[in-house]
Amino acid sequence: MLSFCIKDVVCATGGELLCGDPRTVVTDVVTDSRLAGEGALFVPIIGERVDAHRFIPEVLQAGSATFTSKREAAARAEDLSGAAVVWVEDTLAAFQKLASWYRQQFDIPVVGITGSVGKTTTKEMVSAVLATKYNLLKTIGNLNSQIGVAQMMFHIERDTEIAVFEMGMSMPGEMAKLVEIARPQTAVVTNIGVSHIGNLGSREAIAFEKGHIVKYVGSSHGGMCYICGNEDLPALTRDNIPYELCVDDCETIFYGTESGCRILATDIQVTESGQSFQYHGRQNCTVELSVMGGHNVNNAVVALALGEQFGVDLDQALEALRQYRPFSMRGERLDCHGYHLIDDTYNASPDSINSNIDALFDYGTEGRKIVVLGDVLELGEQKESLHRGIGDFILQEARKGKKLSYVISVGEGASYICRQVESGSDIPTRICSSNEEAAEFVRQLAQPGDWVLVKGSRGMHMDEVVKKVVM
Repeated sequence: MLSFCIKDVVCATGGELLCGDPRTVVTDVVTDSRLAGEGALFVPIIGERVDAHRFIPEVLQAGSATFTSKREAAARAEDLSGAAVVWVEDTLAAFQKLASWYRQQFDIPVVGITGSVGKTTTKEMVSAVLATKYNLLKTIGNLNSQIGVAQMMFHIERDTEIAVFEMGMSMPGEMAKLVEIARPQTAVVTNIGVSHIGNLGSREAIAFEKGHIVKYVGSSHGGMCYICGNEDLPALTRDNIPYELCVDDCETIFYGTESGCRILATDIQVTESGQSFQYHGRQNCTVELSVMGGHNVNNAVVALALGEQFGVDLDQALEALRQYRPFSMRGERLDCHGYHLIDDTYNASPDSINSNIDALFDYGTEGRKIVVLGDVLELGEQKESLHRGIGDFILQEARKGKKLSYVISVGEGASYICRQVESGSDIPTRICSSNEEAAEFVRQLAQPGDWVLVKGSRGMHMDEVVKKVVM
């Protein structure tokens, strides 16, 4: 992080310096009091369970400056030889304003990636391609939230040449705030599904909220907006993304596997090591991937498109994609007890579950195909219908010859998947009351050569099933 002074903090946030020297140098910005020390600026976030203002005495003692929305913190600071304390009305909002100010100190291309599913994998594939040419910064871990995106800005360094930020939201108004922080000039929208529909009400509303990412996208920066053009996404996004907010001429390019896409994948084939396809963009080529699933084809397509936009050597881009491997809990393959387990337990939506089930049949013709599914959370009043929709997808695929051998559920919502499958097929099901029960059932059921997919929302802790099965 480039250093700056407390006076810059006051100016950027509209805060008030209660005490301390405005020339105090800040070399780090932290939200974890354990990381606060000499040269740091502490941001006390007020959470649902903990108000981090309680740690201000400790961080002041450690030599850190601090934000506060409570003026009494100044009295403690004055006892500590003038530690800097900046009063703001809202510490999170001040953190975001400071992050936006810091971001604007750098004239670098920024790629913002959003969508209901596929953000992280797309971010990783895009980053793998761009990193072959540039000194690149990408979102670390799950820092894609109202706090996380702000934290990522302070990782931009003087030698950073390009940044790729994942941008997630679940409530109205959140994406607009993230856009003001990161100011992406190029944007990727991977999908508009039903994640968080309980908070937002409809896919149209989700498209509108996520669509705020286009605000700073524009041709004058050489930027453009890439949107997955499969199924109904072109019409949905054209009608609902608020293009009127754009400060520049925003060019939209649709990518995917369907004929209306400007950047297109065709001739998708399963190979011994993964899958391959023909890429049609500014250049045409054959792409080889070591991961399965049509969703990964879409991710690779937009990664190559961005590589072309930013002048990456095509051969290097193709090799970066060939070498890509999924991270832990994001489609990771684990071989245990003679069978194969696909751990995709980091998170879930109805769309991503369907995509993973479809991909499951690409993992070899031998062995049974078994799924262990936990609840998809934040679906609100549509919980039952959307879970039953997953069951309908399983039934539709069975009629096409892609018949699962067993469907296992954990949680009330996921139980509707099993009930829907039971109502329209002879596919055996098991409704479990806990992760422990599901894991024990899999251990009894699975045989050498079988393929087992485990997936559910993060709050369902389906990784517990994986751990108990592989032990």
